[in-house]
Amino acid sequence: MSSWPLGLDPGRKIAGTGGLQTSTLVLGCARLGSALTPLSPRDSVALVEQAFELGVRHFDTASIYGQGDSERYIGQALHRHRGKVCLSSKAGQRLTARQAVLSSLKTPIRWIAARQTQVRTSVAAQRAQGVPRCFEPDFIERSLNRSLERLRTDHLDIFYLHSPDVSVLEDEALLDRIERLRAQGLFRAFGVSCDEEDVAWAAASMASVQVVQLAYDESARGLALLALLARNGKQAMLRGLMQGAGGQAHRQDLLVGRMAQLLQEPALGGLIVGTTRLQHLRENVGALQRALAAEVTA
Repeated sequence: MSSWPLGLDPGRKIAGTGGLQTSTLVLGCARLGSALTPLSPRDSVALVEQAFELGVRHFDTASIYGQGDSERYIGQALHRHRGKVCLSSKAGQRLTARQAVLSSLKTPIRWIAARQTQVRTSVAAQRAQGVPRCFEPDFIERSLNRSLERLRTDHLDIFYLHSPDVSVLEDEALLDRIERLRAQGLFRAFGVSCDEEDVAWAAASMASVQVVQLAYDESARGLALLALLARNGKQAMLRGLMQGAGGQAHRQDLLVGRMAQLLQEPALGGLIVGTTRLQHLRENVGALQRALAAEVTA
């Protein structure tokens, strides 16, 4: 049993990390540092610290999140606890020149967007356009090293390619570079963060991949993918569990049910819940505790 405050949570041993054990609940940090997130840098750091106090030991981010600020806030909050946490980040996306300029004006943009709907809508529309992707080996290596600097660590526990397509997973030069970076000790486990189903299926069969991050899918095909991951000795980090209509109580019950179901999956490596609200974080911790209690009494 683990010693973290989640109590009943026995945690998860992450494949490819030498037996690293971490909490089942993963804090997704995509919105930390965003111009549309009404949290100051101090509040962002405090949220990560509070997640640690609640028992979260796995923090998921990316080089692009908050234009790098997500990693900076995590590093500031957790560098004292580095040996107790699992840090995951991703590479493969980059800012356009215009986005880089706007990121330097993020503080006033955040202030204005919180007060003017038109500005907020404009910023959201800009973000919805996405960012360019780049999986050239040199870019991936630079991105990894910069992530390590921002996170104040000498290694990641999981390093993901961020939303590649299948052709990227067939790039031998890229895969060779990734293996060299792993051999240097810059990360422990290699993963693929997937936006598309075909990428997840391809990653599930790659010998070099230990972890696949993907959206929750309760369909028969989604369950078949989890079964394939388990057969191949890989783990799934699942996001998107909170989808569904209804009131808060119904949504919470739905989340507990999904968590309880997924806790039975051999491939499960973690349940990713993204939030910038402490109350939401506490609700998710409570949901996991309920799901774990149901598992114990079943």
